[in-house]
Amino acid sequence: MKRAIGRAILSPQFQNSLLGSAARVLVRNTRSIYPYSGEFLTDFNAIERPHYAYCMLGAARLASRLGIDRISTIEFGVAGGNGLKFMCDFAEEVRGATGVSVDCYGFDSGKGMPQPRGPEDLPYWFKAEQYKMDVAALKARVPAAKLVLGEIAETVRGFVEREKPAPVGAIMNDVDYYSSTNSTLALLEQAKEHPGSFLPRLFMYFDDIIGTEVEMYGPFNGQLAAIERFNAQQEDCKIHLNQNLLPHSHIPFRHQIYYAHLFAHPNYSTYVGGSQQLDLEQALRLQVK
Repeated sequence: MKRAIGRAILSPQFQNSLLGSAARVLVRNTRSIYPYSGEFLTDFNAIERPHYAYCMLGAARLASRLGIDRISTIEFGVAGGNGLKFMCDFAEEVRGATGVSVDCYGFDSGKGMPQPRGPEDLPYWFKAEQYKMDVAALKARVPAAKLVLGEIAETVRGFVEREKPAPVGAIMNDVDYYSSTNSTLALLEQAKEHPGSFLPRLFMYFDDIIGTEVEMYGPFNGQLAAIERFNAQQEDCKIHLNQNLLPHSHIPFRHQIYYAHLFAHPNYSTYVGGSQQLDLEQALRLQVK
């Protein structure tokens, strides 16, 4: 009975309803009183950064199915550190839910945004030195994070060989520019020589692809253009918009979650369906009705 009630509460039909919206507000307002689990708060879209939580939990669940007990998550574009602090805090929730430990890396120049390099960088919306970082304050705020400071184009190069991270499973991308996003995606090119430092499929969040009528993001500028360029240049790795979240209108970040497939990864074809496959397929059928 309890399991059936839980499924009903988390169903898209309930979450999309007025009652679901009211329940979400109630959950958010009672978090200090009732110890809701991180998994429930994520699934119910009632946590501060549900997009980060979704990617972290998804990567950890995949790692668990592959028999991996430690992963890395990365934020490109740290600025004041709100996202990175959430990652470090939520890592404990992930470990409790999945048994998988999470290392959190943050890449940033530490100097704010560089000069736009061309029209694809949206110079009408972004400019140099936005989002400066107070490095000392950030280090004090997120002591558990592994900061990688310097120009991302330089620090990404050789990162895997230098740091030997646990397999990277989730990437949060908030570097705004087309040129800067190109630099971040170069990380995935290192999977060919160092597949053990990556999960075979990655969860990715891109912050700057929706925006407003002033920003006018599209496939020919900013992060979307960088994704298009990456896919055109790569054969063994492709990045695509998720399909599983798109039907669920109560999830505001559903158009910003992408998946990277490392087709040449030695574990890419490892079966992860398991005994829960039928349950997952049945749940999906119920969701789309």
